[in-house]
Amino acid sequence: MRRFLILAAATAVILLYGLTVATDSSSRLADYFWWIIALCAVLLAMLATALVRYVMMLMRDSRGGIFGSQIAKRLSGMFTLVALLPGLFLFVISAQFITGTINSWFGNDTYEALERSLNLSKSALNLAVDTAVSNAMPIQIDLLGASSLDTDLGKALEAAPNINEFSQLAVYNLSTGKFEKSINPKKLDQPSPDAQIKESLQQSGSVRSLENINNVLYAQGWLSLGNQKDQEYALFFRQPIPEEVAQDATLIESARAKYAELSYTKQGLQTFFFVTLLVATLLAVFLALVTALFFARRFVEPVLSLAEGARAVAQGDFSRKRPVFRNDEFGRLTQLFNHMTEQLALAKEADEHSRLQLEAARHYLECVLVSLNAGVITLDAKGRLITYNKAAERILGMALDTLSGITLQEWSAQSPQHAVLTDALTEIVAAAAKNKPVQIEYAAPDDARILLGKATVLPDDNDNGVVMVIDDVTALVRAQKDAAWGEVAKRLAHEIRNPLTPIQLSAERLAWKLHDKLDEQHAQILTRSTDTIIKQVSALKEMVGAFRNYARAPSLNLVKHDLNRFTEEVLLLYEGTKCKFDFKGAPEALWVSIDETAMRQVLHNLLKNAAEAAESDDTPRVEVAAQKAAEGQVVLTVCNNGKSFSKEMLHNAFEPYVTDKPTGTGLGLPVVKKIIEEHGGRISISNRSGGGACIKITLPGMVETDAQY
Repeated sequence: MRRFLILAAATAVILLYGLTVATDSSSRLADYFWWIIALCAVLLAMLATALVRYVMMLMRDSRGGIFGSQIAKRLSGMFTLVALLPGLFLFVISAQFITGTINSWFGNDTYEALERSLNLSKSALNLAVDTAVSNAMPIQIDLLGASSLDTDLGKALEAAPNINEFSQLAVYNLSTGKFEKSINPKKLDQPSPDAQIKESLQQSGSVRSLENINNVLYAQGWLSLGNQKDQEYALFFRQPIPEEVAQDATLIESARAKYAELSYTKQGLQTFFFVTLLVATLLAVFLALVTALFFARRFVEPVLSLAEGARAVAQGDFSRKRPVFRNDEFGRLTQLFNHMTEQLALAKEADEHSRLQLEAARHYLECVLVSLNAGVITLDAKGRLITYNKAAERILGMALDTLSGITLQEWSAQSPQHAVLTDALTEIVAAAAKNKPVQIEYAAPDDARILLGKATVLPDDNDNGVVMVIDDVTALVRAQKDAAWGEVAKRLAHEIRNPLTPIQLSAERLAWKLHDKLDEQHAQILTRSTDTIIKQVSALKEMVGAFRNYARAPSLNLVKHDLNRFTEEVLLLYEGTKCKFDFKGAPEALWVSIDETAMRQVLHNLLKNAAEAAESDDTPRVEVAAQKAAEGQVVLTVCNNGKSFSKEMLHNAFEPYVTDKPTGTGLGLPVVKKIIEEHGGRISISNRSGGGACIKITLPGMVETDAQY
């Protein structure tokens, strides 16, 4: 576009110069005036096309909301006013000036001056003609005298005085129409008098006139010479006008003729000047407008470039360097912007490097936390949950993702289980000041657990947050208790069982020996006493047997069974009882490897306890369900309505001698747990939300191919 503007400007200058020259009618380019106008029109059309293109680009950018279009539009409007108003002002002033000047050229004063000059010139010429006539009259007189004396007029002419003052003298015979004598040293043409001249000679005796011959003005005329021998003669004379008078007269006549010509072409001259001025104004204005719009867009280009760069920076792209269009403030601003983007790129690279390091450290920490069997929970200074690992969720038996960002005190409002979790963690946090681990009992959703937790206060730069490390030591503690109780059971069974048989035999022998030797009253007392001794000994034997079963590791005879069918067989023994038993088995076979006797003992114990707990309800009901679980395991649940587990039972149900039944030994659930663990399974207890209790047994399942083997 810059080359087009330079070429258009040069072409406009050339055309305007040619148009100015062609306006002069005497110029060689005057005949090409309208051709130059046509070329100017072509150039104007090209400039108008470029102008329309720029305007459409501005409108398109403005409608599209392109950044910088508004300032480009305003600059274009300002430049347009700056270019248009002076051009229109100069055009109007110039048009008025041309019109006034041309009108002044053809005013009355000029016309009157030319007319008076012409009259003055005519007077001078008439005077010169009169002088020539006066100079020719002596010759006329001499020739008239010669005519009266019948002298030869030719000779008389040659002898006439002052003939050298005339350029041409001749005696003309009007009757014959021939020159009798001619003195013509300059070889001028010989005129012949026409009828009008002859008539004027007869009436006035003389005829005078002016004639321009070879750019020399002559005063010439005819003078009558009368009759001689019935022939009428006339004298022709031709004398040059004085050079000064002739030149002045010629100039005045030429000026008057040119003035008349210009007066005739006045309107056309005004049209030529007006067209020239209009074309020059349009070329200047259009060229100025196109140049203004071009430079307005060029002025906005750095702003648009910086805006595009800022948009790229806002999107995180710092690699684009903006071109420097010119060496001015905008150029320096662009250089500063490029420097800023370089610094931002370096900062982003450093930040990315730091982020990668932080991600690596965080990934390492996450891997460490994931690999830990212990649960890790971090709280901020306000008690809000920050981080945790999967082990913590597994140990606590609850999902912690919904608790992120919530303070520990607000957890308890979500559900009763969250309240239990809050109490447990609060107890661990409270022991942070002692810097010692604390062992707490925690009622998980599925069973009771024993947790070992330690809380550590984070440094001051972390807002005094707390990190807790929690481990599930339920199995360890219970194993320790089981081992202790097993040892106690062995010793008690050994110490108690030995005297039981002699005591029972002694009581029986005593009753047999004395029952017939005592009277009836004393015999009844003896019988009641010995029966009491025998019953208590039997109870002690039963308790010792339970101890023995609890203490020793049973030898299991594992057989493949379908848990659905096995449970149904046991439930047949409870038909017709007051409590209603409902069984919901899985649609497919649940193959497990179990010891029939031990597993029947487990089911009888659980069903009997569930039925006894359901008796507190008006409609006692026990629901038994068997189903497949994740990872190929099989789950058997026994739930009852009516009575629920007490808080102490939830925590210590599987410890010996812990029971909430008045007549219970407290060894049923520990034995059941021991049998289930010997089968590689696990058992847990919980309370139902609507009342009642549930016991869940999880056993390792068998694939169908193994079951059919």
